[in-house]
Amino acid sequence: IMMTGLGFASSSLSEQIANPGSTANGVAIACSSVGVALVFIAVTGLVKKMVIEKTTKWTLAIICFGTAACCLIVSPPPAYMNPLLIFVGGAITTFMPISENDVDEKLPPAGKIGCSVWGGVLIFLLYLALAAWTVYDDAVDHGWLIPFLSAGMFVWGGGPVVLPMLMTTLTPQWIDQTIFITGIAIAEMMPGPVFNMSCFLGVQLALANNFPWAEGTVLAWVALIGPGVVLTFGAMPLWNKLRSFKFYNKALPGLNAAAVGLLVSTVFTVYGALEDRSTWKPGSRAVALCAYALIDLMKVEVPYVVLAAGVAGYLWAFVQPDPNSAAVTAAPAW
Repeated sequence: IMMTGLGFASSSLSEQIANPGSTANGVAIACSSVGVALVFIAVTGLVKKMVIEKTTKWTLAIICFGTAACCLIVSPPPAYMNPLLIFVGGAITTFMPISENDVDEKLPPAGKIGCSVWGGVLIFLLYLALAAWTVYDDAVDHGWLIPFLSAGMFVWGGGPVVLPMLMTTLTPQWIDQTIFITGIAIAEMMPGPVFNMSCFLGVQLALANNFPWAEGTVLAWVALIGPGVVLTFGAMPLWNKLRSFKFYNKALPGLNAAAVGLLVSTVFTVYGALEDRSTWKPGSRAVALCAYALIDLMKVEVPYVVLAAGVAGYLWAFVQPDPNSAAVTAAPAW
């Protein structure tokens, strides 16, 4: 509810946020810098957990950063590219396992689950069919709702890293980049999952496209969060059986490394958007660096960092001269 209300506020201030000389723009840019720092923290944490700490071999690092390089070279990527890269990563470690010991390790029982195996199979097959349709529809339908479903179908790493993937399809055509990155920072300081940012975006996209705002908000929220919930119910009954397969245990590190590689490339996307929109690039970089140090190293709570950045952005915009008036003054009189 709070994210929806903030979406209404952002929609009403969209013109001011887009104006480089306004205080709203200064606050948004400063909060966007914190959003960039949050994405960087989340991605580097995943790289450390899924790549560096898994093995001393270079295999996972090559998969991870090779995947990221492919995403940066082919931009924007076709709809089939992300699943293909993840499949390739899993295939590499299937034939070149990082550790035979991991494959033969005896796993503890997963515990009781509430859905039958056949029910899980049915849900899982329906999920795969919907995923295939999503990839197809994403290639032919360039609307604002399908990207939410695409991001929800292929979720790895949580909100701070999935949302930048969503950003590549929604900005700048459907929503301003500054508003999107600011939304990441706001979602981090709110209670509840970061995926609730879908409400912040959905209400703005619905209002901008003359779509009923309540329906647009609910559809965006369900499209982003729903697939993960469905996959949980479909995969959990099969988990005991699936993790007993050697090929799956061999493929899993490569699948994870490739998925993290997709997210590494989004760091450049988010930072590039900040650089493009910022009217004071050195200040934006300084705010991003300070936010990283405060949140990741000094363990300061995200809401305090976002509020401090917003105040700094307001003060900076308040003391700056109006760029439009400066341009008029500097223009020669003929």
